[in-house]
Order: sequence, then C-alpha cells, then structure tokens
Amino acid sequence: MIYIGCGVIMFVIGVIWLIAPSPNPNRIYGYMSYLASVNEASYQYAQKVARNYFMLFGLIQTLLGLGIHFFFFFRYLLILLITFYLFIFAPIILTVKQLQAFLRARHE
Repeated sequence: MIYIGCGVIMFVIGVIWLIAPSPNPNRIYGYMSYLASVNEASYQYAQKVARNYFMLFGLIQTLLGLGIHFFFFFRYLLILLITFYLFIFAPIILTVKQLQAFLRARHE
C-alpha cells in the first residue's frame, strides 16, 4: 500500500505542477535546486522536466503497488521496502542530469 500511496502523491504533485507551474523561483512551491536557479530559462526547464518525471514515476509506482497488492507479492516485502526509495530519488536525480545537459548545451 505504501507504493500506491506514494505513487499517487507523486503523480498528483506532477499534475499540480502541470496545471499551475511555479511562475518564479521560490523554495516553497515547485522544483528548486542550485542548477535550476542559475537563470530563468533553467528554472522553467527544470519545472517542466521535474513535473514530467514526477508524473511518470508516480504512475509507475502506483501501477507497481497495485500489481503487488492484487498478485500478493507481499513475501518480497523487504525488497519492496528497499526499492521504494528509488522511486522517490529517481525523478530528482534524472531532473538534475537533464538540467546539467541543458546548461552544458547552452554553455552556462
């Protein structure tokens, strides 16, 4: 059930960022990191990439959680609890990698 709950939360965050993106850099709302705060273009790019990854990994995690629940894969609970954190960190890591490539392409 933790996969379903966290996946739904991540997906909803991505949808909220899709509907109402953060207009300016702030630490309360939207994706914020050092690379995202380099300039306005990198901030807007980071918002777009982060929302897409949050929706993607939220959907994957929710579907995985439903599969675990309906096919009774609870005997692998230790493996599931260890891999649970990968779905939380993956959107952040991939967003940083995309931002690095974006900024390198612009020579910033």
